[in-house]
Amino acid sequence: MKISLPVQSIFTPSSISMMAVAASFIAWLFPDFGVLRKGFIHRESLDMTAAVMLFCWYAMIFICFVVGQKLGGLVFLERPRTSEKLFSLDSNLVYGSFTFLAALGTGSTLVRIFSVLSIRDALAFISLGEANALKDTLYQEYSIGLVSLRYLVLYPAAIALYRIIRYKRFSFVNLFNVFHLAVGTFLGSRLILMATIVTTSFLLTHGKKIVNISFAKIAMWTGLMFLILAALNFSRNADYYERNGLSFGLAGISEILAYVGSPFQAAIGSAKVADQLAGFGGDLYRNYLDIEVNLNTNSAFTLLLQQMGYLMWPYFAVICLVMGFIFGALASLGKTIFLLPCGAILYASAEIWRLDLFQQGTFIIWFVVGVGVPSALLLERRLVRILNRAPARIALHPSGWHPSGEESGPA
Repeated sequence: MKISLPVQSIFTPSSISMMAVAASFIAWLFPDFGVLRKGFIHRESLDMTAAVMLFCWYAMIFICFVVGQKLGGLVFLERPRTSEKLFSLDSNLVYGSFTFLAALGTGSTLVRIFSVLSIRDALAFISLGEANALKDTLYQEYSIGLVSLRYLVLYPAAIALYRIIRYKRFSFVNLFNVFHLAVGTFLGSRLILMATIVTTSFLLTHGKKIVNISFAKIAMWTGLMFLILAALNFSRNADYYERNGLSFGLAGISEILAYVGSPFQAAIGSAKVADQLAGFGGDLYRNYLDIEVNLNTNSAFTLLLQQMGYLMWPYFAVICLVMGFIFGALASLGKTIFLLPCGAILYASAEIWRLDLFQQGTFIIWFVVGVGVPSALLLERRLVRILNRAPARIALHPSGWHPSGEESGPA
């Protein structure tokens, strides 16, 4: 049996953000059966105040994304000529640049980790299911630098997977970037893996309205993703789950439910006491609702409410409008390298149920480098062309030539 997926509608900031919110709501409602961990014990009641406020919040996000996407799509009513091969998804120059920058970031990360931990200590933490200790070393006297480039593995890994799946190209560089993704995911976070999956899916389906996929394949890929995420989770928190009597499978399900559902718990609880939380930073919201202390990305709604009060409404409306506009404009260029920052926007939109990723350093690096690198390479190429033509122009004026265009010589 095959299922028809309207990918053109799914892979937009407006749709993917609402799908993520719906998933959070479903996970919040899902029963724990007395054994699963959900990130809270006492589920908040959804009263009229919370329901109306959250409906307006997510409706505003959806509408602003849609308006931005529509306006962005009008920027290039006549698609510019794409003869510039530099901007093609098959451009090895841009691909190589992304690969180099991401490898530089990962290499710097490994140097930082093993300057604090010995290889023996690192292996001990991994074997004990405490792999988070490796990442924690990065935040000892943390400063922005080359290690921040480790997040860029999203771009070369997405291109590598796109080329492997679409063209069956198992080149060394493609395989290196897939391995690079695995290392970055293990050392960093699941965010990189999920962002890469979203971006790769967007690259593979761009330009198609509907994709038919068999139910068996959906089940297979879903099962594979569950195993990968469960294994990553167990490598970090094995001791915690063993103490609480949760097996590998139950631990994996519990982590998904807690990760996805607890932000909706926080959103409902904080919406009911919005006046008390508005403008007060920190973790004040924890005094009003039940949520595990180790969960720290508990709803963009809650965190923005405490961060900037009711100004969060115009702030986020503008953010969604602008990001929707940029997405619509870049996506309308066709299958170019600028689909990569579109993928970053898509993933940040999918995170809205728990986190405002748009203001985080991770997204800023993705966006600046995703647009900046191909633009800088194009500028460099055009400057070289201008400089190469200059001697030829001078040779055409043997009597002398001035930048003003006037000839020199006796009056």
